[in-house]
Formats: sequence, C-alpha cells, structure tokens
Amino acid sequence: MSNDHLKFYDKEDRASALPRLFAGAIVGHTTTNTARIWVRAHTPGDYYLIVSANPLPESGQPYDIHGQQLRVEDSAGLTTVIGELHEISLKYSTDVTGVIDLDNLKAGTRYYYGLFSLLKKRSERWEVGRDAQLSFCTQPADVERCVFGFYSCHMPFKGGNAYNMDMWSMFADVLEDNDSDFLIGGGDQVYTDGDKSIDIWRWLVKHLKEVAQLSDSKQRDVMLSWYRDIYRSYWGANSTKQVYRSYPNYMIWDDHEIMDGWGSYTDAELADKLDTIFQWQNTATNLTLARNMFYCARQVYYEYQHSHNPHTPFGPKAEDCQWDYTFRWGPLSFFVMDMRGHRRYDPAQKANPAYNPVLGDDQWARLTSWLSAPDNNEDAFFLVSPVPVIHANDYIVNVADINALGLADDLRDEWDHYSNQHERNRLLKECFTLSQNTGKPVVFLSGDVHVGASFSLFCRQYPGARLYQITSSAITYAKTPGGLLKLIVKNRGKLSNSDLDIDYERLGDVFPGRNFSLMKYQKVNGKSQLFWDLYGKSGEIDNAVIKLKRVHILYP
Repeated sequence: MSNDHLKFYDKEDRASALPRLFAGAIVGHTTTNTARIWVRAHTPGDYYLIVSANPLPESGQPYDIHGQQLRVEDSAGLTTVIGELHEISLKYSTDVTGVIDLDNLKAGTRYYYGLFSLLKKRSERWEVGRDAQLSFCTQPADVERCVFGFYSCHMPFKGGNAYNMDMWSMFADVLEDNDSDFLIGGGDQVYTDGDKSIDIWRWLVKHLKEVAQLSDSKQRDVMLSWYRDIYRSYWGANSTKQVYRSYPNYMIWDDHEIMDGWGSYTDAELADKLDTIFQWQNTATNLTLARNMFYCARQVYYEYQHSHNPHTPFGPKAEDCQWDYTFRWGPLSFFVMDMRGHRRYDPAQKANPAYNPVLGDDQWARLTSWLSAPDNNEDAFFLVSPVPVIHANDYIVNVADINALGLADDLRDEWDHYSNQHERNRLLKECFTLSQNTGKPVVFLSGDVHVGASFSLFCRQYPGARLYQITSSAITYAKTPGGLLKLIVKNRGKLSNSDLDIDYERLGDVFPGRNFSLMKYQKVNGKSQLFWDLYGKSGEIDNAVIKLKRVHILYP
C-alpha cells in the first residue's frame, strides 16, 4: 500500500499563507578567499553557478558555455559573462538543495552570482538570479570595522495566515543602511510545531496509528517530506530570501527546528507528547516515532541550514554529527554552541557533575580548547548560545518546573535550571578567565525567549573581566514561551548555586515585541569600540522599526 497520501510534498491541501520556496540561494560561510553558496532548484538536474566580479546581464537567458565562460542571449545578441562556472547536480535525495564551495576569491571584493541550467527551455534557464541581481562580499584582509546582524525565532503564522513579514524587509533595509558584513540566525529559523495550521507534530498525532504501522525507512520517508515542507513554507517569501542571499549567513538550530522543548523531556514525557485522550500507544512505539522524527529533523536541518556553515562532520548516526562550529571575522572570534543535537535531560543525573546534558562531552572538549587558546589578534569573543545564559529568575525556573503549568520544557531549557547549573558555572568560569587573561570582552548572543534584553556580568574573583548577555528574539513571533517568562526576566542580583561571586545587572528595559539587532565593531584612534543596537517594531509606527536601545560593550 502506498504511503504517498501521508506526505506533504506539493500536497494541494497543505495550505501555506506564504509562497513556498521553490528556488533560492543562501550565502554561507565566507572568508577572505572562500565562500559557500547554498542553492535550491525547483526540479532536480544538472546546474551551473556562475560567479563573476562584474554584474550579470540584467536581461536575457543563458545561451551556451563558450570555453569556461557563459554566453547570455537577449534581443541585442550574445553577451559573454567573464567569471567562473561551477557545476552541481541537485537531487531529490537532498530536496534539490546543494552547496558550492568557492575558492581563490579576492579579499574585500563583491561577487555576483546566478544559477542556471542549459537543459531547460531558453526562456526558463535562469533558476536563481533572474528576478534580482545577486551578490555578496568577501571578508576584507584587514578588518577595522565590522557590522553583523543577529535574529532568531521566525514564526509568522497564526490561524492559517501570515503576519509580521515586513520585519524581514526592514531588517534588509537596516543591514544595507549600515553596510553590514554578515548575519547570524540564533535558533528557531523555522517552527515545526508553531501555528496548528502548519504543525507537523499535530499531523503525526492525527495519523499516528497509520504511521506507526510503517517500517522505520518508510516512516522516515514521509517524515522527511514534512520537515522539508516546513522549511519551504517558512523561507519562500521574497523578503526572507532577500536577506539570505545577500550576506554571509551563519545559522544554528534550537528546539523548534525539531519540536518544542526537544531534549528537555524524560523518555516518558516525550512518549506522552504523542498520546491523546482518544488514542494511547505504548511508550516504545511513541519513542520510536519521536526518534525517527528527530532523525529527519537532523537531516533536513543539515540540508537547509548547517550545510552552508563552516564544515563539520555529518553522518547517519547522532554520534557522527557535530553541529557546533567556530569562525573568525578579522579580530572577532565566534563559537556557535549546539544546545539541541546531543541534549538529554535526565533528573537521575542531577547530582553528577560529570554529566553534561546541554552540550555533551565532545562539544565541551572543543569549547574548552577554543576558550583556552586565544591568539593575540582576537579583539572580542562571541559565544552564540541559542538559550540565554542569563534570563529568568533561577528560583522561578526551578520551583515552577512542573508540567501542570505548561512550563516544564521552557524552564528546563534555561541554563539556570538545576540540571544545567554545573555546566553554566563551568562555562561562566572559563569565560571570565578568558576575558581576564586577554583583556577583551566576552559576549553571549542568544534568542529563544521572545524578548530583546541585555545584561552585564561581574565576578569578584575576576575583577578585570567583562561579560555580556545580549538577547534578540523574535523577528516575527512576539509571544513569550509559556506566556509567563517575560514576567520573570531578571533585573539585577547575584547568581545562585555558583562557586564564583557573580553579579548581574540588566541594561535597560526588556522589549517584548518583534525585534532584531546589530553588533558594531570599529577601531577609532587605535582603540576598539563595540556597540549593540536593538531594533524593534513600535506600537505607534506600524510600518517601521526604530532603534530601541544601544549598549556600549566595554573593554576591561
């Protein structure tokens, strides 16, 4: 019996309030002489990416390849495009996506690009680049100034309609106006379980009995179609595509790329998520379904997000996959932490200081190496932590950890939860040490909690250190997880349950609306300056964002 009726791919009754992504591009990890370009085509086949230091023709279609150059035909005849051609075969096995690695580029240079096929009708040969001039800029050889954008939590759907997509257009304007260099997606770039009209976990529960009867391979086959449809539904709007295709993008997942609270449930609680009052399955069946969903979430996350990050190992098993990564932009050094790929909440391990439920042992080894081996050319250190290190009152986090409030997973996600505190303490101690020893600031960049907020942290044992927590969330989804966490955001005080004497202070008010942010670095008269600007949607101005606050990141 065919299981095609369970799939979402091009399903007519699978409504989407936004246009689905059929073809598009994302600029990925970029250095002074390399870049990664992610592409998706409408149909599988053999394609070419043309990359040129000159703008591509504004009219016409690819005609043929003459030597190593592309010839474009329009009403005036043939135009030769000088550049480099890169072949790529796109297949259904990766949802018609792929990544082209470019090298031998020049530092600080703008390059123009487009994707085409010579096997299609002449009027349809441009696959990506026919509707706009696409370009990106490589990293300068000497970085005296750097501006990068940060955003998280893209969930514009409600009641089957889409809202707040103007935030992406305004984000594009702010990035361009500030001559930005790259941007970071700090988690929840899609929601598999957002609005019920597009919730694939609800779909699984609805068809659970039928899906459970399929073999593992057939379960994964239909589940892959669900996750791929989520990305295509969330990323198809022109405003989103404009941002992704214009700047180097660095991305990391959080829970909603998988399911709400992934990694913060016990096995029994996870199994219960697939039960309803009308239908009960045994725990083993539900866990098999949930783990097959995770397998597919991991595969599609790689296809759409991680494949254009700096390269790390990826394989069919969880232990084969590394999702954390590092990169440099001139004197700015970044470690992007993975808080979902190996996360495992286990209350029986709460007294075990050797158990690392958030990051896992292997990631900790890489993080420790990065923290302990800075070079003399680094001027600031950034750790992307999808969940903020400082956010909610830790008393509330731990006392309210009961399912009856509907907050258990949100609170267990917090670094302040008792199960995560030893990892939080270790992380902060090593970051204070890094800042103290180098005389440079350490900045946490976070999303997840659907507010814009900032904190400074001080430690009496490390008086020369400066740590900051910067949170920007959400770009299109102004709803706080659990509906209560915005009421318990910290103001100032002392970090509890730590062997260090750590004080924290909130810098300005919490902004609960839609927002994104910019980090600005520059050298002025030989001195480093670092600022964080938060932009948000004002209730009084419906068609514009305003700069809500500026935080001056101080050097020790």
